[in-house]
Amino acid sequence: MTDEVSSKQAVVTHKSRISSIWILPIIAVLVGIGMLYKEWQDQGQTITIAFENAEGLEVNKTKVKYKNVDIGMLDGIEFNEDGDGILAQVVIDREMTHFLRSDSQFWVVRPRIGSSGVSGIGTLLSGAFITLEKGKDEQLSNSFVGLESPPISSPNDEGLKVSLVSSGGKALREGNPVMYRGFEVGAIELVDFDVDTREITYEVFINAPFHNLVTTNTFFWNAGGFEFSTNGQGLAIDFASVETFLAGGVQFDIPDDLPLGERITEAASFKLYENKRSVTEERVYEYLEYAILVEDSVAGVQVGTPVEYRGIRVGRVAKPYLGFHQTNLIDPDEERIPVIIHIEPQRLAQEEGYSLEWFDRQFKQWIKTGLAAKIESANYLTGAMKINLDMTNPVSNEITYFGQYMVIPINETGFAGILDKTDALLAKINALDIESVIVSVNDVMSSAETTLDSANDAIISTQSVILTMEQTLREGQSVMKGLQPSSPIYQELQDNLIEIQRTLDSLQPFIEKISAQPNSLIFGEQAQPDQEPKRKNP
Repeated sequence: MTDEVSSKQAVVTHKSRISSIWILPIIAVLVGIGMLYKEWQDQGQTITIAFENAEGLEVNKTKVKYKNVDIGMLDGIEFNEDGDGILAQVVIDREMTHFLRSDSQFWVVRPRIGSSGVSGIGTLLSGAFITLEKGKDEQLSNSFVGLESPPISSPNDEGLKVSLVSSGGKALREGNPVMYRGFEVGAIELVDFDVDTREITYEVFINAPFHNLVTTNTFFWNAGGFEFSTNGQGLAIDFASVETFLAGGVQFDIPDDLPLGERITEAASFKLYENKRSVTEERVYEYLEYAILVEDSVAGVQVGTPVEYRGIRVGRVAKPYLGFHQTNLIDPDEERIPVIIHIEPQRLAQEEGYSLEWFDRQFKQWIKTGLAAKIESANYLTGAMKINLDMTNPVSNEITYFGQYMVIPINETGFAGILDKTDALLAKINALDIESVIVSVNDVMSSAETTLDSANDAIISTQSVILTMEQTLREGQSVMKGLQPSSPIYQELQDNLIEIQRTLDSLQPFIEKISAQPNSLIFGEQAQPDQEPKRKNP
C-alpha cells in the first residue's frame, strides 16, 4: 500500500505571474515612448533670443533661416524682466544645433532703408524672418542677444577691428563707409556716445587684405561733405566719394612726412580727426615751449593759431594768454600778455639727428642773432591771426625768460604799432618850419596865378587865329565850287583843251617829216628818181 502511494507523487506546475492580458498595454507604452522620443527628436532645441521689440515677428509663422534654408520656427514671445525688451523663444532643428555657437549672431530681416541702401525688399511678400551668422567659438549656447540691424561683418570675416574716438565734427552712422584713397575698404559697425567724456566712439571693421594698410603712423579723419582750399593754382575742392559727400564716412592714410610704421595686427584705438587738414594742424608733435609778451591786443589769437617762419608752419599757439593768476605768480608787475607757443621741430625734419635739444640750442642762437615774432592777419575775412617768426630784430647776445619760458622778442603790430608809427610821423611834421613852407606855398601859388593869366591870353589869341583860318577855308571852298564840272569856267577850259588837241593832231605829220629829214626846212625835199620798169623773167 505504501509502495503504491509512493509511486504516485504529485506533479507541481508553475504558472506565469504576468498575465497575457498585459502584453498589449506594454506594447502601447513602448509605442508611446517611441512617439514621444520621435516628437522630441523632431522638435529640436529651444533657444532664447533677446530683441528690443517684436516688430515683424509672429508666433508659429516667423521662420529661422540660415543662408535662406529653414532651420527653425518662432515658438513664443514674452517680455524680459525689466519690460524694456522681448525674449523670442525659437526652436532650432536638432540637426542644426551645431550652428548655435556662443558668438553666433541673430537678427530680423525686414525691409530697411538706411545710409547703406535698401535691403529686405523680398520680405514685403513673404514676411519678416530671423537669420543667423555662425560664429567661430567651439562652445554652444542657448541664449543670445539679437542685433537690431544686419551686422557689417561676421565672426568669420577676415580683417581688422579698430576704435575711432571723436570729440566733435559731423556725426557718422552705422554702415557709413571707410575709404582709403577713394576705395571702400570697410564700414562703421557701431556708434556709441559717452556722456561723461562727451566723446563718440566708432567701432570700425576694415576688410582683408586692406587691413594690412593700417600701421602705427596711420591717421583717420571724417570724410563727410567736402572741403576747399586756395593755392597758387586756384581753388581746390576735395571729397572722398559721392557716397561720403552725401551720407558721410571715414578716410585713412599715412601723412607724406611720416614713414609707414609698424603694421597693426590687433584691435587698436585711434583719434578721429575732424577733416584732412586738421591731421596736420592738430597732430601731436614733440614740442618746445616759448613765451611771447604782447603789449597790443591778442584778439584773433586762439589755441591752434599757426606759428610760421617765413611762411613755413613750425608750430602753433598753445595758450593765447597765460592767465592772470599764473602771470601774477611769475611777475606781479608784468602788464604785457604772455602768449605761450609750441615750436614743433618734427614739422621741419623727421631725421633722428635733429633732436629737441638740438633745436633748443639752435633757437637760442637765432634769438641772439635777431629772431623776433610778429602777430599778423591770416585771413582778413574771418579775422584769424597768425604768428610769424623772422630775423628782424637787432643782434643781441641776451636771452630772457618769463618764469620757465624762454622769451622770443616781438615786433609790435596792430593798433600799438600804428600808434608808434603815427607818433614818429607827427614828430617829423612838428620839426618842420611850417611858416617857411606856407610862404613858399604862397609864392608858388602867385606864380601859378600869373602863369594861368598868360595861358588865358594865349588861349584868346589862339581862338582868333582859329577864326581867321576858318574864314580862309570858307573862301577856298567858294573858289573850289567855281571849278566844278557844271560851272562855266570848267566848260570853257574844257573846250580850249579840245581845240589844242586838234591842233596837235594836225601838226603830227609835219613833225614826223621834220624828224625824218631835218634839212628839208632849208633845202626842201630831194627829188625822187623815176621808177624803171623791170624785165619779166623768161
